Amino acid sequence: MDTNLHIRISKELKENFQQIAKENNKDTSSLVRDWISNYVAEHQKSDEDIAAELYKAGYQLQQSLGGREEVSKEFVKQLQEYALTNQKEFTQLILTTYLDLDLTIPSVVSKAYNKYAFSQMFLFGLIGDKPKGKV
Repeated sequence: MDTNLHIRISKELKENFQQIAKENNKDTSSLVRDWISNYVAEHQKSDEDIAAELYKAGYQLQQSLGGREEVSKEFVKQLQEYALTNQKEFTQLILTTYLDLDLTIPSVVSKAYNKYAFSQMFLFGLIGDKPKGKV
């Protein structure tokens, strides 16, 4: 089902846009739809990209905790249990840990709430080896 998008622009910009589109035999609505489609395609991340970012976020938290040896087995066990049973609690425990450590929370952490596989990637990063590429 199609829907409308209402935007606010100046009268002058609208008139200029309509005139230039007309001169180029273009429909203003199709130009806006094309721009939105291109923007979404360019910025939408694949599940693989999100999983890789979550692994990196987990690894970065591991480093903030002092390295793999310093990550509490009890903390990992609790996260694993929450990943299986309660994604909300899983995410809450991670967020609380970031706040307790006075760390900036990576925006990708919110994606761990959406899928079990995403929460697992964060966990793998938390207990795993340094990821390849930039961290």
